[in-house]
Amino acid sequence: MKIQKFLSLYPNDGTVRVYRAGIYIFFDSVYGKVRKGSRVTAEEKEVYEKLSERYFSEQRDYFEDLLKFIVGMHDRPPISAKARISGVEEFLGYYGVEFTQRQRKQLSTKKPKGKSARTAEKDIETETLRKILTHLDLKGVAGVLVLASSGARIGELLQVKLSDVDLTTTPPEMVIRGEDSKSGDTRTVFISKEAKEALEEWLKVRDSYLQSAKNRNRGLVEKRKAKGKSATDDRLFPFSDSNVREMWENALRKAGLWTKDNSTGRSQIRIHGLRKFFRSQLALSCPVDIVEMLMGHEGYLTDAYRRYSRKQMGEYYLKAEHHVTVTGTGDLRELHDMVQDQQAAIEGYRGILSKQAEEMVEARKDIEALKAKEEARTPFDDKMSGILKRLVANPEIKELIRKELKEIS
Repeated sequence: MKIQKFLSLYPNDGTVRVYRAGIYIFFDSVYGKVRKGSRVTAEEKEVYEKLSERYFSEQRDYFEDLLKFIVGMHDRPPISAKARISGVEEFLGYYGVEFTQRQRKQLSTKKPKGKSARTAEKDIETETLRKILTHLDLKGVAGVLVLASSGARIGELLQVKLSDVDLTTTPPEMVIRGEDSKSGDTRTVFISKEAKEALEEWLKVRDSYLQSAKNRNRGLVEKRKAKGKSATDDRLFPFSDSNVREMWENALRKAGLWTKDNSTGRSQIRIHGLRKFFRSQLALSCPVDIVEMLMGHEGYLTDAYRRYSRKQMGEYYLKAEHHVTVTGTGDLRELHDMVQDQQAAIEGYRGILSKQAEEMVEARKDIEALKAKEEARTPFDDKMSGILKRLVANPEIKELIRKELKEIS
């Protein structure tokens, strides 16, 4: 069980899935294609395990085998091809295969170039999501709304435990554990009100779904064509990545939205596009570093946690939540924006009025002070007026004034 032993070193389901696919393709390249369909059956997995035992017991030219495999990956999207090649390199290294520096350089030059996927993907708009939701069942609606409003990766969401979700907070919170995240860091994300409501409905039937799925799966398990379902599975969404993608593809087809890229043959509306939807929408009203932190992008996690408290991040999320709300009408979102603009304008006017009121209070104080000074002068003025009257009434003073006036004239 060399393949299984190697894959057991990786706790992340997404990594395991990609590395396993790469190893299977590698052995197809060496011994001829084993799988007959798009999915590997339990019997075919056993064949691959036997091939892995055989491979390391033979005197193989590991360099030439790996080189042939890498060259054969050039018709695949660069990102997924590089990830699968990396998985095979790790697999060979784990079992003692080493390459010289010159060989590693040669291998590196043959690897696919480019950093973006080759599939010409279509952006997911709010109206598109509404159409898709009408063709999903309860668990599908809940899953899609959580992904669209949280920015979580599919692999991360499928590892979230029931205990990691708190629907009593505002906004509701969900913990992504470090061992399940791409960055390796634990983070808290938020979900929208509508996602919370969908989750509450899903949780009402989750246990019965799990029991029913266990019974339906029994025949496939007995034939060793599927893994058994556990009634004690404590994950929020107790199903696999392939289940989610199949559900998404089926909804696209029913909604008349399924189109494929002529080059890669892949669907152009992919479920991982919900992360891009979240990024572009939430950033309309929320600081970018908070958005990036919620998405689990390395380089933003530590900085955002240092700059903002969880309460502050939650408050920012609430201000932008309407942008990642799907089932509400566009008119409501426009009304929300308009109300926010009006509230901002009102706050501005309040500031102006407050300043004017302060200036009026100061002016009134000045007037009162002047009035007080005038009132304080009144007794003095009355006294001076009485003195002048008495002086003028004195005959000698009158005569003196008359003489002075006569000399002036």
